[in-house]
Amino acid sequence: MRDWLKSRKAQVPSLITLHFFVGFVFWYGIEKIFLANQLNIGPSGIAVIVTLYMVMTLVLDVPASVLADRWGRRRMLTVAVFCFILANIVLGSSQTFTMYLIGTALWAFFTVSYEGTFEAILFDSLKEEGREKEFQKIDAWSRLFFMLGIMISSIASGFLANWLGLRDVYFVSIIPLICGLLALAIMHEPKVHHDDEAEEMVKKGYFAHLFGAFSSVWNSPKLRLVMFGTIILFFIQTPMYEFNQYIYILLFKTPVLVGIFGGLAGFYLAIGFFVAIKRKRTFNIRILLLFVGIALIFVATLANNFSLLFLALALASGSILENALQAELQHSTTSRTRASVTSAVYFVGNVLIVPFIFLFGAVAQNDSLWLAYLIDGGVVLAMALGYFFLSGRVAEVK
Repeated sequence: MRDWLKSRKAQVPSLITLHFFVGFVFWYGIEKIFLANQLNIGPSGIAVIVTLYMVMTLVLDVPASVLADRWGRRRMLTVAVFCFILANIVLGSSQTFTMYLIGTALWAFFTVSYEGTFEAILFDSLKEEGREKEFQKIDAWSRLFFMLGIMISSIASGFLANWLGLRDVYFVSIIPLICGLLALAIMHEPKVHHDDEAEEMVKKGYFAHLFGAFSSVWNSPKLRLVMFGTIILFFIQTPMYEFNQYIYILLFKTPVLVGIFGGLAGFYLAIGFFVAIKRKRTFNIRILLLFVGIALIFVATLANNFSLLFLALALASGSILENALQAELQHSTTSRTRASVTSAVYFVGNVLIVPFIFLFGAVAQNDSLWLAYLIDGGVVLAMALGYFFLSGRVAEVK
């Protein structure tokens, strides 16, 4: 049996299974076509949807993670999956833009209830078994399976849309989430490893816990650096995740081809996590950031089929970067406040990406999608240079 599968009470396999089914969402691959054909929404409308999504995560991410730390991570994951099921129903039933925004708000609540909570329960499950040093590799495995779910479902999405219709693809996406609930049912809440300082903060109440999470990040040079890297990651991933379908729509016309290339995007992301698993040493975050910024600029300047090659490189490198940053983050936080500190790091990224993604959508709608990606690549490259020099200074302090 592989090392990453060895786990008492099947805890780690169950978590990875849950992550796979949460990624197995058919409508991801055809969402932009659904919005254009059913609701007559273009890039500027997408920017409004993404802005609402990011504002919701901005407002709710840290409070939801504090609740997970205090109430229980397994319970919070269960609430998250139920919320995602409800979001699918509302999104698929949408006849108006407003109704789709309500579904987006539910989807955002799923995200804030799930992401930091999942990482926290995975790390503490490993720590409970004395295997926390294996977190980076097992986290990469979980993200690999998540992306495989996205890849398979995205490729299938175009075929399902032609067979069932665009709207029914949302309802079919509920089936994998029910399977995810079954995986949750056989998990247990891992032991919380107490830290005196964190425990004292938790005893003071919810708001002390909330503000203490931000204080923990601000007072740690290492966590501040991880936060800066995560901000850059947001500027890399959010435009690619939310607008890459428009590249396929520009280059290809049919839902099947858009779905297939959307699935290939998931494949490239999965390749990144697979490379992270196989590499024995951690990738240099500074080099990765610079490389992705350059790749995004090439995506924009080529503006043709060759752009897909550099988009693939940016997607795969982004996965490796995400895994490296997440490992740094989890090893730098205490068990009692793990979910809330993780979300505090994400918070600043959300603050900055909200206005930028609105600008990105406006440029894509009124000028050119390629110009929007060129601006994004320039911003990423500039911040990557800042990270390059700042990380060197933090290393000198150590």
